[in-house]
Amino acid sequence: MKRILVILTLALSASLLLAQQQSFDALKADYPQLMNKFGKELEGQRADYIFAIDVSGTMNKYQSTVVPALEEFFKSLQEGDYVSIIKFGGEATNEVGSAGKIGPETITNLINYAKQVYNKPTTEFEKEKYFRYTDLDNMLQYLATDMKQIDRSKLKFVFIITDFIHDPSSARKGKEDWDGIAKRFATEQSGNDVFVFALQLPGTGRDLEKVRNVFPKSFSFNHVPITSGTALSDWFTQRKNAILLDKFYALIMHKIQPVNFSIEPSLDIDGNLNLGILWKSNPVYDRISIDEVSTSAKGFDFNSKLPVSTANENDSFAAGKFNHQKTSIFTPSFKKIKGDIIANASFDVPYEAELSKLGFEAPRFQGTTPIDEWVFCYPLPLWLCFLIIALIIIYIVLVIRAIHKNNSDSYRINGRFDVMYSGEAVTEKKKAQNLNMVDFGKGAGFLSVPEANWQIKIDVKRHNPFLRPLKHPEYVVSMLKGSSFKFGVKYGPHQHPSIGRYTTITIGDYRIRWTINN
Repeated sequence: MKRILVILTLALSASLLLAQQQSFDALKADYPQLMNKFGKELEGQRADYIFAIDVSGTMNKYQSTVVPALEEFFKSLQEGDYVSIIKFGGEATNEVGSAGKIGPETITNLINYAKQVYNKPTTEFEKEKYFRYTDLDNMLQYLATDMKQIDRSKLKFVFIITDFIHDPSSARKGKEDWDGIAKRFATEQSGNDVFVFALQLPGTGRDLEKVRNVFPKSFSFNHVPITSGTALSDWFTQRKNAILLDKFYALIMHKIQPVNFSIEPSLDIDGNLNLGILWKSNPVYDRISIDEVSTSAKGFDFNSKLPVSTANENDSFAAGKFNHQKTSIFTPSFKKIKGDIIANASFDVPYEAELSKLGFEAPRFQGTTPIDEWVFCYPLPLWLCFLIIALIIIYIVLVIRAIHKNNSDSYRINGRFDVMYSGEAVTEKKKAQNLNMVDFGKGAGFLSVPEANWQIKIDVKRHNPFLRPLKHPEYVVSMLKGSSFKFGVKYGPHQHPSIGRYTTITIGDYRIRWTINN
């Protein structure tokens, strides 16, 4: 007999492990990216499964469907999960064999207990306690006590199987403490993830809302109307297949924390918006995307550089530029942008489709902050406009200076000129006074050298002040007759070099000297 029990236990254990592995493989197929990130953690995720079963009155007629459904349900749980069965009528209790951590032996004990939970009481005392009355308040008080036991999981699934008609004994009627039990759940289960399934057996469900209201809004309360015993069995079969998915959902939900999103905009004089963001990341949503920026200020458009995404909780970036709607190249102006800067954001994670499939819609959130700034409205930035204006002013000044230089006597030809031959003077010194041209040699008008066979002139060359405002007037030498001349370097008749003031020009044995007036 002992050998048979060992074999059955080993078979049940192998069946349990196989079912768990199949569930994990199915999740990996449906949620590959999320399972890659959280799969290892899911393997260690443990849960409490608490069943509150109404055994009063004629509830035992559901035994033939509830017990087999629970049997299959227990076999689908992971080892280490905790199961507790509370039977209730006028009172509520856990009996021997009705609770424990999942394992092959525990499953056998739980199944055996489930088979007898609906047994009709045989004594008047038992009938008074469980058969004649349905005290939902008493059951909830006992449920709260059971849920807060130490060494239990933070993830809890509660299944309440009843018709939700509160019918206490005369001794208990009027002594219900719905508010007190609500406070117990809120305080004692704070920080835990609790999912409540209210399985309403056929009936009016008259006091369902009283039960619903004792559970905090942070609990996930699910009302499941059960029309027949078969429907209850079918629901447990469906739930059996979703056990690991429920755990996975709870694991993900617990990791999603408030974002606390806020913005710190900085607007420069040209309307360029540098947007600083503050937010709180969490293991599921670890990257944020700033999708859109707008303003409530009237008359402004926003040229966006968005979307931009970041994993930094404190970050800033160039978001775009505000422009006034009436801005044009002909109407530069300063406008005050006064209103709110509004930034819309979302999360940028690669498994968003998987989260949506799991039941988590991608959150969208918004940051708003007031703005009251003057901005320069023009297609070009203000610094570039100032630079252009400065360059124009500099150009005008240079043109005026160039015109002045062109008309200035200081850039005309002044001084004295004479011609020497082989070191001897062949002309008198002749004074030049504010002249634009002087010429020398045979037939020259300024300084004639009758014996010469050459003629040369010096012109004052002025430059267009608008095209070359930095250029000074130059003294240019041209040879009208003869073969060559030089002043340091030899030049031919078709060359027109510039010379400095008081430069001596050599033509063969002749020398034209330019000296200061004295």
